[in-house]
Amino acid sequence: MFKLIATFVVIAMLLLSPSIAEAREKVTFYTEPYPPFQSQNQQGQLVGFSIDILQAAQPYLDFDIDIQIMPWSRAYHNALSQPNTFIFSIANTDKRLAYFKWIGDFYTVQDMIYKKSNRPDIQLNTIDDINRYSMALSRNDASLDRLKLDDKHPSVYIVRSQLAALKMLNFDRVDLIYNNEVGFREDVKKMGYKTSDFTAALPVVNMPIGISTHKDTNETLADNMRQALNTIKQNGELAQITARWFTPRVISQ
Repeated sequence: MFKLIATFVVIAMLLLSPSIAEAREKVTFYTEPYPPFQSQNQQGQLVGFSIDILQAAQPYLDFDIDIQIMPWSRAYHNALSQPNTFIFSIANTDKRLAYFKWIGDFYTVQDMIYKKSNRPDIQLNTIDDINRYSMALSRNDASLDRLKLDDKHPSVYIVRSQLAALKMLNFDRVDLIYNNEVGFREDVKKMGYKTSDFTAALPVVNMPIGISTHKDTNETLADNMRQALNTIKQNGELAQITARWFTPRVISQ
């Protein structure tokens, strides 16, 4: 009799509890601290342009977004090795398209090569001119793809982050670094350096950035995210978020 009552209670709980009967899947989204796109504030809350985009997309998804923030090299490795996970804010390059499914872009940045302002001797007219100088590049960054370099290049120093590269440039340990104009401006501010101490030596490319997922991710899951991103583009939410975070500017061709 006791077993029968216990069985009835369990069944009743399953039928009456929406939280048990309709539990939603949590899907991991890997990223790095990279203001103003994404970072943690002093209260430990995730904030930024990309965070607002994912929050806007959440109502159109069949799953819950679980954002995991960590150094870029680890985020990239995790997303590369784990199907049914996503990564943002990631640049769209041909090499990465071999490993990831591209979900969609949400912003375009201007990638630049930077030098110290007190180095008029450094002159870059074409991308090939970088071979005459030393350069610090962040590990697993899109710069290696865009510059068609590899980590065995004799004048390239692979470092753990964009901040580490900027430090090397500031202390004259390298001649050049690579970053986009948004990330570079934020890094200079974070380090307490003067913007006037650095100069854009050569524009490289207009870089779309957005969201990717593992190449073996379930297509239904990937398409759900793709449709949600397209929805906030079409209904104007993405434009509103962009206006809150960035001043309008013209990207050179």
